[in-house]
Amino acid sequence: MSDKNKVKFGLRNVHYAEVTESDGVATYGAPVRIPGAVNLTQDPAGESVEFFADDGRYFEENTNNGYTGSLEMALIPDQFKVDILGNKIDKNGAVIEYADAKVKKFALLFEFDGDANKTRHVMYNVLPARPSVTGSTKTNTKEPQTESMNITARPAIDTRNVKGKLAQDQAGYDDFFSAVYVEDAPVNTVASDEVTFSRAAADDITIDVTSTDATNGVKNVLLDGALIPGIYLTVGVDGIDVTIDQDYITDLANGVYVITLEFIRGNSISVILTVAA
Repeated sequence: MSDKNKVKFGLRNVHYAEVTESDGVATYGAPVRIPGAVNLTQDPAGESVEFFADDGRYFEENTNNGYTGSLEMALIPDQFKVDILGNKIDKNGAVIEYADAKVKKFALLFEFDGDANKTRHVMYNVLPARPSVTGSTKTNTKEPQTESMNITARPAIDTRNVKGKLAQDQAGYDDFFSAVYVEDAPVNTVASDEVTFSRAAADDITIDVTSTDATNGVKNVLLDGALIPGIYLTVGVDGIDVTIDQDYITDLANGVYVITLEFIRGNSISVILTVAA
């Protein structure tokens, strides 16, 4: 990949994906967009290790402890505060911050609008501090108030990877914000991203999938974010093609829906389902 960039500006497409760690392995939830990106600063964290012998510098190494910095947004969404900062929503819908909340780690995904390569970035193991609270009274001019939080990006617990990036001509780029890209991740594609179900000629819906990983398999199938029960699903012999029983679709009202396929490895796939008379 040739590096055409001279400058970078225009932070955009900021997403977070919750990290779950189990038996020394990190798994990532589906990325969630945070609108209103303003500024991201990240400074390298680490130290230089020197050992002197034979009357000179015998050994020298720089350690990589990730990055420290801050993320500034127009507004930190309440959903982020619940998912990552451990806030709670009470029965009246109020968002409550409490002292014993457990802050979670997340992967941070983003890109720069002024990047000539349209490069997309991911930091795999980010720990946030609580966002600052600021405000000011009205004056003759309106100054928008933003929210910032300090963040620390460390190496992932399993791979020790700190960050990754993909340019627009690389495999996995188009689905970068649908699933967290991991090293050597398989790329999953669909033959058609639109399917139609007609009640006049009702039939099962088959979604034809191709994966660069021959051992990959479908994990979940969702309709508008809700799991489709397994009794209505048939998985092909390749483990990735999926057929949805017409009996399930018949019960849906006419309209447009989003079918999401999640896989054991690699990006998820979204297919538009139109249900018509």
